[in-house]
Amino acid sequence: MMKFKLKSPAFVLTSVVIIAGLVCLMSKSDIIGALFVLPFALGPLFISLIVAAVSHFRSCQNILIVGSVLYSAWFGYAFLDIFYWHPDPQSAIGLLFVGALSLPVMIPIWILTLFLRQKKHAEANKTLEATATSAAPQL
Repeated sequence: MMKFKLKSPAFVLTSVVIIAGLVCLMSKSDIIGALFVLPFALGPLFISLIVAAVSHFRSCQNILIVGSVLYSAWFGYAFLDIFYWHPDPQSAIGLLFVGALSLPVMIPIWILTLFLRQKKHAEANKTLEATATSAAPQL
């Protein structure tokens, strides 16, 4: 059975980044417009949220925290560029590509996290089996 850890540092940080991103989007649009752009602009963070919920090992959490910080920096840069540094009436369409343009960085982060999770999980099971067999009474 898979355990979900919703209090893990990566889950909390990613949730905060999603909320901050939504607030940024709502500062430039109404709630309907912000919710329309949300999956495109912050979609990779939702995937990170799911991965953070199932990856409770410290190394996995650290990798996901780095990924969330990198994504928030990328989103902040894109948001400022689109709305403040180079404003244009049609520049908001750029938010539709923010998530897709981050995938060359985010996909390896997710793959590495899931690989480490699987490796640590196998090590933990092996240690648990070794402990169980050594603690079993010898007949």
